Amino acid sequence: MTIHINTDYSGISPYGLFILLSIASGITVIFRLCIKRGIPVKKTLLLLALIPASSWCCACLYTFITSGGKRIGLASIGAAMGVYLAAILVSLIQPGTGHRNIMLQNCTFALPLMYSIAKLGCLSAGCCHGIEYSGPLSIKYSGAEAEVFPVQAVESAVFMAIFIYGLKALRKHDPDSVRKIILLSAAAKFSLDFLRASHKHIIISSNQLCCLLMISCLLTAHYKRRKKANSND
Repeated sequence: MTIHINTDYSGISPYGLFILLSIASGITVIFRLCIKRGIPVKKTLLLLALIPASSWCCACLYTFITSGGKRIGLASIGAAMGVYLAAILVSLIQPGTGHRNIMLQNCTFALPLMYSIAKLGCLSAGCCHGIEYSGPLSIKYSGAEAEVFPVQAVESAVFMAIFIYGLKALRKHDPDSVRKIILLSAAAKFSLDFLRASHKHIIISSNQLCCLLMISCLLTAHYKRRKKANSND
């Protein structure tokens, strides 16, 4: 079964709508978590106001840097950096209150949902599409000859599952929930990047390098924490 997707839009592109829905959904989750976890309303609203501009600028800047200054576009890793940057900037207001870590954690829980919805926009637009593939649920875009793997749809489903898992872990007060969400997200992003057409003739992409760096930093920090705990015992 092949899914045909028309990318010749005469009106508003679904891609833009999904991006807006992604941001709206993310800030809604962050708002609810911040209020529930004791972040002042004014500080929370400032964070939500800063996230769209910060994530947009960092997403474009990430693409510009990784492409060697050849193009500017939206990149998910850059957008995630922008969300974290917004939380850090807002935390500078009344520093020392302990709000920074909570806001960063709340952003971590919301990011898989934002990414999941954004990838539906990529699916509708045909950007960052998958490798050539003619099996079940292959995608064929208007004007294209080859069928491709539905990597954007798979990413959307995987990151939605990570988001749901994160909320369940948060409700159970799992102390490692944030670390698990970041590790799962980085591992999923790293693995699924191999299924993109843009990965052809590339051993490892800049996105994958960022994911490996993230995983290495988390595992190193976890190892040092356990080693310190054992030495104290």
